[in-house]
Amino acid sequence: MFLTYIVPLSILIPILFGILNFKVAKAGPKLLFYFLIASGLINLAAMILIAYRMKNLPLLHLYTIVEAVFILSYFRTLFVDLLLKKVLLYIIILFPVLCIINFSFIQSIFTYNTYTRPLEAILITFFCLLYLYKSGFTDNWIEKPSSWFNMGILVYFPVVCIIFILSNYFTFVIKNKEMNHLIWNIHGAMSMIMYLAWGKAFSLIKKDG
Repeated sequence: MFLTYIVPLSILIPILFGILNFKVAKAGPKLLFYFLIASGLINLAAMILIAYRMKNLPLLHLYTIVEAVFILSYFRTLFVDLLLKKVLLYIIILFPVLCIINFSFIQSIFTYNTYTRPLEAILITFFCLLYLYKSGFTDNWIEKPSSWFNMGILVYFPVVCIIFILSNYFTFVIKNKEMNHLIWNIHGAMSMIMYLAWGKAFSLIKKDG
């Protein structure tokens, strides 16, 4: 119930605030809003496949591409350094190609993408930390939407990176169902925290001007 319905439905919280403040949102938050819509549709498709007892792992490979492209594009709107913008553009173009190569020739589309998913998490975490380092902290830091977007990202991606790496091992090698269930519950909890932080971010957009 928690992983199948509660976690996916919690995405409606930031989507609702995103709809309310969409007109005054800047390019970066709008990209994250579009990502939430795409993510919600993919999660809905996954829930339908589960209901029909079909494998939904191919959707994870698609989700990885969608997530990386939108979130890295969001960071591209935050940086002012033209070199960083160019580097991010190259990564945004090349990463989907790596994902396609991975599920076409290296890892089956019916297994967890334990190569590209951790790489995505590392890239997103790196650029998030780099932005925080370059931007510094201001007096009204906690009132800035970007702060809450980035807090959500830093709660989710570094924590679950190790889960992405070990997911196939726990599922298919040692076949420890209890451990696997615990790990994915942790993943679900981190997802909810990120969605709540993003909901707060979208609610502050009107104050950010």
